[in-house]
Amino acid sequence: MNEELDIAALESVSFANNYNQYVRNIFIPNMNKNEKILDFGSGYGLFTKEFDLLGFDIVAVEINQKALKELHKKKIKTYTKIEEVEESIDCIISLNVLEHIEDDYKIIEDFYNFLPKGGKLILYLPASMMVWTKLDELVNHQRRYFKKDIEHLLTTNNFKIEKLYFVDFIGWAVLLVSKLLRINLDFNIKKIKFYDKYIFKPFRFLDIFTKNIIGKNIFVVAKKIS
Repeated sequence: MNEELDIAALESVSFANNYNQYVRNIFIPNMNKNEKILDFGSGYGLFTKEFDLLGFDIVAVEINQKALKELHKKKIKTYTKIEEVEESIDCIISLNVLEHIEDDYKIIEDFYNFLPKGGKLILYLPASMMVWTKLDELVNHQRRYFKKDIEHLLTTNNFKIEKLYFVDFIGWAVLLVSKLLRINLDFNIKKIKFYDKYIFKPFRFLDIFTKNIIGKNIFVVAKKIS
């Protein structure tokens, strides 16, 4: 990934307070404070630190050097490779990471090998190639996912899917309109704050009606079955 754009994306998303709280609240009911949790590709630790402060026992894997410094400041125990993790992990979470990895099948296979039987995998991924834009290319996305892609990826690696649904319909709609009108999106912080306050916040309720139809992201909870 382009290092500068990677940093810009990590920095800008931290200003979308309503969106971040919304995503955080999706994850929390599916996590257990009695489990050891690994945040794979934690970035600056925006969610990692929040979960830590809420009492979850969590460590991280991250390779971005600037992000590693931020994680160190936040006192999050961090590794640069999953193979280096010393703890016995019960649950792996990963937010907007797999789409950057060319061989996502290999990563899911690594997750399977790392987790114990019954171990949990929670993913948050960009959805729908219909809203693929230049922004995806700029941040080196390899793909956006359809439900069938996730189902195949996980079931072929002996994960049982317990939850799978779309999130952020209004975000999907904004991406679609910007694509049709050929509007180039970027990581401008003022624009992100405006979107978060005046577009995402008042229209996030639409997810109640669209979670099984379409959205900007897909949320998945799966369990290792053998």
